[in-house]
Amino acid sequence: MGNDILTSIIAVEQEIQQRLAAEEEAVAQDLDQLRRELDEEAKREGERLAASVQESVAAARTKAQEDADAMVQSASLRAQRLDGIDDETLKCCIMKHLSLITREQTP
Repeated sequence: MGNDILTSIIAVEQEIQQRLAAEEEAVAQDLDQLRRELDEEAKREGERLAASVQESVAAARTKAQEDADAMVQSASLRAQRLDGIDDETLKCCIMKHLSLITREQTP
């Protein structure tokens, strides 16, 4: 009878160890699957972020080009207006500014 109990205990212990080993194997497989899924998700997210950065850079480049074009257009229009000033008006403006400068320099 003592041997029967010992044999039963050993059998139960072996069954427990087999179940634990099977559970460990299942958990390891689940972890591997989860790791693969996370790696794929990280890759997709990295690709999405890279695309987003490229879109942002392209938008910033377009905005900068538009701003530069607007500045050039504005400067061109101003230059045309200044080019249209006749000599007499220009001479009066220069004389006015020169008189202000000389007055500021006189103690």
